[in-house]
Parts: sequence; structure tokens; C-alpha cells
Amino acid sequence: MQSPKFQFLQQDLKDVFSASLMREEWKKRVRYQLRKQLVFDAIEYRDYNENLTRLIAQIQREVLSGEYIVRKPKRFLAEKSRGLCRQMTLVHPRDLLVLERLSRSIFFELKSKAPSKTAFFEPDDGNFVKGFQQIDHQYGSFASWKRFQKVVFGFAKENKYLVITDVANFYDFINFQHLRNIIASLANIREAVLDLLIHVLNRMTWTPDFMPLTQIGMPQIETSATRVLANAMLYEVDKVCEYSAISNYARFMDDMDIGVDTMAAAKAIVRDLDLTLQSRQLRLNSSKTRILSQAEAFDHFCIKENAELLGFAEVIEKGDQSQAIQNAVTSKYESWLDRKGKGEPGSQSPFKRDNGSKIHKFIFSLMHECGCSIPDGDLIWLIKNAPAMRSTALRYLAYSSNNNAAFAELNDFVLNSFFVDDASFVEITGYLLHGRFRRADKLIGQVRDFCRIASQRGGVGLHGAIFVASKFLPREELASMLMDNLGKISEDFWLCRAAAGVSPRFIHTPDYNKFHDIILKLESEDAYSVSNYFMALSDDSQLSPSLKAYLTASNDSYPQKLYFPKVLSLLAISKNKDAKKLLPQMHALHPALKSDPFFRQMGF
Repeated sequence: MQSPKFQFLQQDLKDVFSASLMREEWKKRVRYQLRKQLVFDAIEYRDYNENLTRLIAQIQREVLSGEYIVRKPKRFLAEKSRGLCRQMTLVHPRDLLVLERLSRSIFFELKSKAPSKTAFFEPDDGNFVKGFQQIDHQYGSFASWKRFQKVVFGFAKENKYLVITDVANFYDFINFQHLRNIIASLANIREAVLDLLIHVLNRMTWTPDFMPLTQIGMPQIETSATRVLANAMLYEVDKVCEYSAISNYARFMDDMDIGVDTMAAAKAIVRDLDLTLQSRQLRLNSSKTRILSQAEAFDHFCIKENAELLGFAEVIEKGDQSQAIQNAVTSKYESWLDRKGKGEPGSQSPFKRDNGSKIHKFIFSLMHECGCSIPDGDLIWLIKNAPAMRSTALRYLAYSSNNNAAFAELNDFVLNSFFVDDASFVEITGYLLHGRFRRADKLIGQVRDFCRIASQRGGVGLHGAIFVASKFLPREELASMLMDNLGKISEDFWLCRAAAGVSPRFIHTPDYNKFHDIILKLESEDAYSVSNYFMALSDDSQLSPSLKAYLTASNDSYPQKLYFPKVLSLLAISKNKDAKKLLPQMHALHPALKSDPFFRQMGF
């Protein structure tokens, strides 16, 4: 029941949640954010896209009646270092749309009130980065991150001292009352809109063990919305730096770099920043706060190494992939690695510096672009020992010509409980789904072990296990996995969609009725939606132009030029009696469907 005053607030909510603005939000930003999430969707939420008008109308009804309820989010852990994990949050697509719309409604006004022109964060622009480029930042647009980096490199050349710092556990300690006050002071935002924003954020925070809401802790979501709000929390820091006696200042979210000419000035600005943050119950990260001399700053930012890599990049971008450039890049990599043992960087390696992972990723991308092979042993060492490099290493390992041997080593890590987080299992899932493997009983046994362990690691692990089983294991084992985990799957939005997402393995086979009974037992509208989507692909006599464009496009950033959700859709179409008419060039466009023994086993 709403209070009598709610009727006077509805117009403000109508303005923010108009159908045209919500449609624009979905098309330009939300679909992109969903694609970036670590946990993929079998049909990439195309059912939501096709029913967008109905989704928008439903959200409008619930918001304008005051009955909007945030769906249960999913949590997963991503290791930062030494077992310390960042807690990440997956939110329902409709909640992501609401959150993005609320954030976007105040973004431009917040941006206009920014005290500093050198606070470089901007939300993602919704454009995919082309190719296999490794982006070494976690949030915001790539362009804004590059501008930040360029400015900071200049500080190291201009100033005698450089302060580098960030905020300790920034997202975890954001207080929503402080956030509300800051936003209200900066933007002309109506109370009803601000109330809904804080309400949604509160329902997405982690509140375990029946504990009460704390009004503290911004959920870490793969979305621009929360980052736009968190960025505004640091405007007071920007103001302090702009009015202090410092030479240079740059900030990208909570990473701050300040150029000064004396040690006294450096210590004073650290003091003032920390006191400013304390007024909002935040603190500087003492372990990462450093005052560097000019020479130390050059080493810290790997300025010499970056300059060398930029030189290689310019040559490669002009199309030079000659043996000479391959030899030069490989030689530089080996020199910097200062190899110790099997892939371990030696004591003199610049890869071991604070910013070493950035040039490590940069040189990997150059080696890949010019056709050099990255040694499997080096990548496996990083997967085991460097959590910050794990995702990158797994992506490049998928290009290996000896993935059977590589996975045998990775599976030993899994069996020995080496990975303490959930993200590692998801990233290994991606490696298995997109790399090419030789069909061998030993490999299938190792995959079976991985699926068994992953399915016991919570919802995110089971999600990956379902799709890995759909590629590597017999239908009977896949159906048994679903049946054994029916209760867990039925309670989880993402798992329901994953279970239905393997429908193409069963369509037009003797096992379809058994599989269909499993889907019915889930009693999930989303499971029915995904299952019906694939069934339509296997039965319809024509494809929409947008779907045909999606299915014929090559995914060049993957080793076999195919994103696994697309494989599932192509498998459903291959079982259509009109398949040759619908996609006559399917196998010519995607030769991996036949050349990969496990794709072939799926039914191609």
C-alpha cells in the first residue's frame, strides 16, 4: 500500500520511465552491458529484445503503482590476489534496465557539475572493442581511460614527486545516505526518483544471514550505472585537489595520481585527501599510497616499456606481420620476462612492477596480432599464480595447438582446489567452449571431473558445467546433470535459462521428451521462453534479417571464430527441415562446426 502523497510523485517517475527513453536505454546500453557480463546467456537475451514493448510496459506499471520489486541478484567471487576476492553481482535484465535508466537520468547533470576536468571516468559508450585487444581497466569507456593514462605519463616527466593512491575497498564502503546527499546537492533530481534509486541499490547489496539492510556497500555490477554514481562520490576529492597547491591531478574512478614538486606538498595532499574521505566514512588505501620520485615514477608506470610497445603497435597497425617484427616482439618479451623456470618472471622482470600487468597484457596483444605464439607454459604459470592475469592468459591459451595437454594441467589445479573463486571456473568454461581439443577418452574424463567439481561450486559453477557438458559429454550425462540439480536450478533465474539453453542437443532426438519433462518441472517462464526460442529455430520456415545477420557474422575475437551461444542457435537451425534454405552457407561461413570434433558430436 502506498501513502496518499504517492499520486503526486507519479509524474516525475513517468518522465524518467517513458517508453521512448527506456527503449533507447535498452538498445544503446543495456544489451551491451548484458553481453559484457561474465555469465553469458544461451540466446543473449534475444527473447527480451523481441518482447521489449511488453517488458517496458510491465516495468512502467510496477514503478508507477509503487510496486516495483527488485529480483534476487546472483553473487560470485573474483580473486584479486592471495585468496582475497572481490564480490561481484549479477542482476536481472529488467533491474539492469531500471538502474541504467535512473543513472542516465542524472548523468549529464552530474557531469556538468564535475569540479575537475581531469577526472576522466565516463560510462561505456556501448561500442564493442574490435579484435582481440586487451583492455587493462575494469570500468568506464576505453577512450576516457586512455586520456587518463596519457595525462599521468606526463606528470612523471613534469614533477619531482608523484603521489599515487586509491580508496580502500571503495565500493564496499559507499554509504547510501552520503551518496543521496551528494547527488541531491549536485543534480536537480526529484525526491521520488532519488528514493527509487536508493531503494534499488539497497536491494542489490549483500545482506547475508537474515541481517538488516545497512545502507552501505555499492554492488559491483558490470554496468555503467553504479560507476556513474560512485564517481560522483569523489567530486569532493576533486575539489580539494583543484584548490590545493599541486601541479597536476588526474583521477580515473578511485585511482588518483597527483604531481607535486616537494615532499612536503606530497604529504600534505595525502593528509587532506584522507581527511576528506573520512568525512564520508572512506579512507585512502594505505598499502597502495606511495610518494614516488621522478625516477621511481618512470619505473612504476613502465613509461620506457610503454613507449617501446607503442612503437611496435604502430608498425603492426600498418599491416606489418613479417618475420622480422615477430622476432623483434618475441625477443623483447623474452628479455622482459627474464625467464625463471617454466614461465615465471625473473627478479628483474618489469612484469613484476606495480603496473607490470599492463605491459604484460600489452605485449601479449601485440604478439597475438603479429602472429607470434605465446608459450603455453607461460600462460599456465600465470593462470596458476597471477589472478590479475588469469582471464587474459586463458583467452590466449584457447589459441593453443595443444589444448589437451594444457587442460590436463589446468584440471590438476581444479582437482587440488587451487581456485578459490567462482570467476576462475567461469573463465575456464569459456576456454573449454571456445578452444579446439582433440577427441580423446582421457580428455573426456578430465572434462567430466571438471563438470562434477564446478557443479558443486554454487550457481555460477553449475552454469558453466551445464554448457561444458553440452559440448563434450553424451546427452544422457547432460540430462542426468540437470535432473540431479533440479531443485537448485529451479530457484535460479540464470540456471533456468542455462538448462533450457542446451535444448538444441535434444531437439529431434529420442531423448527430447525426457529433456522436455525436466524443463517443465522447473516451472520457470524464462526456461520456457528459451526452450521455445530454440524450438522455433528448428521449426520455422524463415529467419528475421537481424537474426540472419547475427548467425552469419564471424566472431573473430574467438579462436574458432564462433561464440558458443551462436553455436547453440546454429545447432537448432541445423535440425530444421529447411536448414539448407535458411542458412545455405552455414558450414562454409563457420567451418569449425565440422572441423571441431566436439561441435560435430553435438549434431552438426
